[in-house]
Amino acid sequence: MPLEIIEATSPHHNARPDPRIDCIVVHDTESATAREAVSWFESPESKVSAHYVLDRDGTIYRCVADGRRAWHAGESLLAGRRNVNDFSIGIELAGFASQPYPDRQIDALVDLCVELCARFPAITPERIVGHEHIAVPAGRKTDPGPHFPWDLVRARIRLGRDRQTA
Repeated sequence: MPLEIIEATSPHHNARPDPRIDCIVVHDTESATAREAVSWFESPESKVSAHYVLDRDGTIYRCVADGRRAWHAGESLLAGRRNVNDFSIGIELAGFASQPYPDRQIDALVDLCVELCARFPAITPERIVGHEHIAVPAGRKTDPGPHFPWDLVRARIRLGRDRQTA
């Protein structure tokens, strides 16, 4: 069943230097609702964006098309490659790194990641990382934070991928 995605276009994107996408970067918005983050991404002053924003109730907003480069990672490095925006999909979770993420939001994240892994086979669960894992210098970012259930999310994505290929 296709995911229900609300279009909320941000003007803050540009062409990718290479169309290959091989990772997902998970962030938190540090705002109470997805609508606040989407409004900021739509604002001409912000100069930032992400491909998707997931609200705490599981609602998914698409702000930048997958084939375009969103401006979410800033100065970044993953597996020796700089400029992670060039080859990633950015997903923002509404909320705060200091608080747990609701089940419905995690469910939506897993569903979206499974769909993205199917469309972009180079994305494996190990290539789904947090902003905290790629920020340069190390320690500059802490999201999605200590309450993010990495092991659970990756295990559920593996299970979803396995079901799709069975």
